[in-house]
Amino acid sequence: MWSTHEAAQKIAATRDLPYGSARTAAMEYITRTLEREGPESMLPEAYLNLVEAYVFGQPTPASFAVFSKLLRLYDAHPEHFDEFTARTLFWQFKWIIGDMTAYPQISKEQARELLDEMRRRYRLAGMGEMAPDRAEYMWAAHIGEDEAAETWRARWLAHGEDEMDCGSCRHGGILRDHVTDGEFEAAVRLGAPTEDLCNREPAASHRQLALAYLHLGDGEAAGRHLLRAAANRDQYDPDDLGVEFEVLARGQNLQAAFDLLADHGKRALDLAGDPGDNRNFLRYIVAGLAWALEDHGDMPTGLRPAGQVERSTLKELYDWALAESRPLAQAFDRRAGNTRFSESLEAATKLDALTPIVLPTGADGAGSASLTEADAAEGAQTGGASATDATPLSFTPVESYLAVAREHEAAGASLEAGMAYAEAAFLVLAGGPVTGAQALEAHGFFETAWPLLADGGAAPALLAEVVRVWAPVAERVNDLEALRTPVGELQELARQAAHPDLLTVMQAQDLAARLSLAADDSASQQLVDELVETYRENECLERAARLLVVAAEAATAAGQSELAIGRYELAAEFFEPLRLKKSRAAALDACIELLRATGQEHRVEALLAELMAG
Repeated sequence: MWSTHEAAQKIAATRDLPYGSARTAAMEYITRTLEREGPESMLPEAYLNLVEAYVFGQPTPASFAVFSKLLRLYDAHPEHFDEFTARTLFWQFKWIIGDMTAYPQISKEQARELLDEMRRRYRLAGMGEMAPDRAEYMWAAHIGEDEAAETWRARWLAHGEDEMDCGSCRHGGILRDHVTDGEFEAAVRLGAPTEDLCNREPAASHRQLALAYLHLGDGEAAGRHLLRAAANRDQYDPDDLGVEFEVLARGQNLQAAFDLLADHGKRALDLAGDPGDNRNFLRYIVAGLAWALEDHGDMPTGLRPAGQVERSTLKELYDWALAESRPLAQAFDRRAGNTRFSESLEAATKLDALTPIVLPTGADGAGSASLTEADAAEGAQTGGASATDATPLSFTPVESYLAVAREHEAAGASLEAGMAYAEAAFLVLAGGPVTGAQALEAHGFFETAWPLLADGGAAPALLAEVVRVWAPVAERVNDLEALRTPVGELQELARQAAHPDLLTVMQAQDLAARLSLAADDSASQQLVDELVETYRENECLERAARLLVVAAEAATAAGQSELAIGRYELAAEFFEPLRLKKSRAAALDACIELLRATGQEHRVEALLAELMAG
């Protein structure tokens, strides 16, 4: 049996992990161990942390069962709860009640029992009526009992400050109501919260304000608020992602909307949220794309298929979202006893585009407005500056390098010309998150730069750096094949060098291995094994770990689950001494998810036991 101190240490170590499969599985393991072996006095902290892991990491109806255990323990052994854990229990009651809306299998009768139980317990504990009143409002509004919702909302807002109320969430909820009701001027007057900020605010309010400003015709203000939302987020949940997608898409910046999904949408696109999250996210997709079907239906999205269903074009993504939305809407309709969710989905299919959004891109105030397929294609064909600058400068640094490159090229100075083209590409990529148009632009510059650099006799180290920066860009624009010749030439140069630089050699081998994995070559995993061993011998553990993750993803896609599991485990092992916590957690998440998907729960248990012993 763990001591109280040991149990507390293990819970604290688990809290250090990002929300996800590894954190949730670790808390499940700790909770099971404490339930079986004790000490029982640590169960309140374990249950509270497990509920948090479920709510913010992996939504599941299991959170209701764990919270029920927590309540029974509170009733049977109040001495196990100190002031902090008792207060946290009542705070989490709000999360559990709020999550009722996310699961249509929870009946109205069950919801009524939970709401009544919440009010009873709050009264007994002297916690006041504010939180129960707000819970009643949220539930009534969700199921479409509009008159009751207005009554409960008035009661909730009549309360003053309350220790069980998050002030910024209260502010944000009022603002969202204004936007939902079409009261955009009122939303703008209210503005985002500036005090008592939390894990949701002010980012959620800035997203709502971005939508409000689009409706009011102010694309620049919408862009500023979307940027502020991005600056105040740590990670996306499907609802956050969906709102931003609708803002960008209805703001006619389709490319930026697709880039958002590519960069942050894996969980949402896998429909890995709870049913409510999934329904909301899919409706945002439909709402964002409905206006663009006729003119931009063939626009590439850059997204992978959902099983056998393609999502590679705007229309395919729209059709997928609509098809997935309908049964979800119907399930929520059945619970509510009306058709409000299906009606809301139908209304989303008829929404128009709004004023073009202007996204700030730098201190000079230059920004990008609407971007469609034609804009992206033009950038790819010309290799020149993006055609989407809302306030283009007369002569940008990128254009300066292009002018220099052309002068050197005309003079036959291949090396200097190639370096200038490469610098132009680096500049395009240097301004923060890279849009799809910027990736296409940089890719074109690199393609132009490479033969000039190679013909001009550039040093292998310089060529290796160019290819290193180029590789993720080529992957972003789905043109890894463009790297095959450069990588082959780089490997040959490294082999021919009288005194080859080890780092350059390893970098060339790394790129070759990644290309081989992308092409599903039969020898690709052997190349990975050989290079990982070289990295290990030369203490390049981070490079080894990141290559192992890529190799694991390729093995998973090829149905080689055992190979993938081993690669994820080794990657996590390499990340640990480097203190790369998020990367280690991501590898463990993927490993645990794959073990469970292949019915190997016993190995999950063994992995967790090993982690807890460390």
